Amino acid sequence: MVSLYIGSTPAYSGKNLAVMGLGQRFLKDGLRMGYFKPFGRLPIKIKGMLTDKDAWFIYRVLMLKDPVESICPVVMTQDLMVECCRGEALGLEEKVLEAFEQVSKGKDVMLIAGAGKLESGKCFGISGYDLIEKLDARVLLMDHYERQLYLDGVLDTHERLGKRLLGVIVNRVHAGYAEKLQDLIVPFLERKGIPVFGILPYDAVLGSVTIADIVEVLAGDVLCCRNKLDGLIEHFLIGGMQVDRALEYIRKARNNAVIVGGDRADIHLAAIEAATQCLILTGNLYPNQIVISRAEMRGVPIVVVRGDTYSVAKKVEDLSRKLRIREKEKVYCGIRLIEEKVDFERLYKALGISI
Repeated sequence: MVSLYIGSTPAYSGKNLAVMGLGQRFLKDGLRMGYFKPFGRLPIKIKGMLTDKDAWFIYRVLMLKDPVESICPVVMTQDLMVECCRGEALGLEEKVLEAFEQVSKGKDVMLIAGAGKLESGKCFGISGYDLIEKLDARVLLMDHYERQLYLDGVLDTHERLGKRLLGVIVNRVHAGYAEKLQDLIVPFLERKGIPVFGILPYDAVLGSVTIADIVEVLAGDVLCCRNKLDGLIEHFLIGGMQVDRALEYIRKARNNAVIVGGDRADIHLAAIEAATQCLILTGNLYPNQIVISRAEMRGVPIVVVRGDTYSVAKKVEDLSRKLRIREKEKVYCGIRLIEEKVDFERLYKALGISI
């Protein structure tokens, strides 16, 4: 059996994306695959059993049949943190190893998902670094590219893991940086003995967030069109300009949300007519009834939030960097991206898997 740990140096680098894409391909190729997440940070109860929200989602996407209680044996809760601080959180490593032994029976390959960074879970004695050796796993590192790859983190991980580091997949590469990455960064890593198994381009759908996520993060008040909150937002536009300029930008950007002061009725109406997906009105200022009525007619949710336009824009920008792939459209898009951009022939050879 082969164990492959999916980890990252920065958090939110695309580990779930990799697990779903790789898992789907392993199943497609006829491999008996198992999925395991030693440590979760998003507690959820399923049929009275505590597990991790991300782990449960991936379990269903891959249509797995292993016992739910074994896929994520340790989940961080407030009680567990208190026990840890008091020195009472004992036996967690043994619990992880026992659950892994159960899930891995009869499998050709086990996909092990890290939580956050490789050091996450250290205070419980079950970080990625703590478990990789004990689970006899190779590590595939996910890293995202935002103008520069975090080379220091990758190199430090290589130094710590040695031959257990299988290689890297680079995620969210914007078109303007693809050539530099391919011509400069990839050869550098390869010379250091760190294979690059795939370069995933930035995808607007994967980079999108739902209107419901925006409402939750901003604690917004939804004034209309609650049935449209599952819409995906790919671009955020600041409506602090003249109406004609605002219209020009709104019409160019697909699936956009306009962030604008609640007192700018001219921009509100222009954005609605230009088919924006959502209006985010700042300053806790409510629009007039004409704006609300027009938005209802065009199916455009209006969300009123506290805070000025700049601070709200900063929050939604941070939200888009901390994405979780949960919508069907994003799942299909992510699986397709992994299928197209990862060199599976090279990956299988490195893992010693024969198809």
